[in-house]
Amino acid sequence: MNPVRWEVVRLLQDVTVASDRYVDAAARLEGLHRTDLHALSAVVRHQDANEPLTISALAQRLDLSAPATTALVDRMERNGHVERQRSERDRRRVTLASTESARSAGARLFAPLGRAVSEVAERYTDEELALVARFLDEAAEAITAAGPIHRDPRAAPPTSAPAVGQSTEP
Repeated sequence: MNPVRWEVVRLLQDVTVASDRYVDAAARLEGLHRTDLHALSAVVRHQDANEPLTISALAQRLDLSAPATTALVDRMERNGHVERQRSERDRRRVTLASTESARSAGARLFAPLGRAVSEVAERYTDEELALVARFLDEAAEAITAAGPIHRDPRAAPPTSAPAVGQSTEP
């Protein structure tokens, strides 16, 4: 890999670590689990896009089992962060909505991060930011596709490296 591309990979790792640390600290401040914040973020994003999120879609998005997702949603509902809402057209369909208190907590926790990233973004043109946005979107898709949860564990490794225990001798 050429040095510039390697530096981009290293910087993506740095961003991931910094983001993880921020989320962990934010979760601790609210007495939440990291998964709760990821779930709440998904609920808010879908709600803001007027595309309500079902519990099964949340499970898929977070890669959780049905029982684990139910426990997560129960906990978030008990803590006043989400509400279950039944569809008017199909009463069997249940979606999730964030509460005002959850949105307030999210704003309080993540406003400093938003301000900091906005200050960095101000240094770039809209065209440069569009390129960065496209790269990050494609990188997120590639990371998801490359993840071990999306591949058959018996499949060949994604690189040309020999599998563990496999000889490189002819």
